Amino acid sequence: MGKRKDKEIAGLAAAALFIGVPIYVVSKVNETVGWIAPLCAIAAVVALVLAQRASRRKARLEYLRVKYQDEVVVQRIVGGQIWQTQSAEQLIDSIGRPLSIDQKLLKTKTREVWKYNHRGANRYGLRVTVEDGYVTGWDQKT
Repeated sequence: MGKRKDKEIAGLAAAALFIGVPIYVVSKVNETVGWIAPLCAIAAVVALVLAQRASRRKARLEYLRVKYQDEVVVQRIVGGQIWQTQSAEQLIDSIGRPLSIDQKLLKTKTREVWKYNHRGANRYGLRVTVEDGYVTGWDQKT
């Protein structure tokens, strides 16, 4: 047997293990306790995850409301929006920290291009221009 055959056999064995073992475990659980207990456990886990997400969202909203004290700004940030005159801090709260920043110092101002959504060598899906700490424009590729 060649290396290729050995790899194919190993791959099939791994697939059988990852598919077969869970099926075997589920069938044994079904034989011993039925379907009700596992379904209740799954429902409880789902409910816990949803409650945790809601709690995080509520805490984030409260944090942003205290920080900015402007409901319009808070809703724009929560919606992940970008707008002109948005501060750099609001931009970070809205869409996160950039992957890269190109900085250019001019005589009267500082211009930065914040880059998001890396797609290749110096290719980004979103570039946001920030001058003196405020958004002045952006270019989003589709």
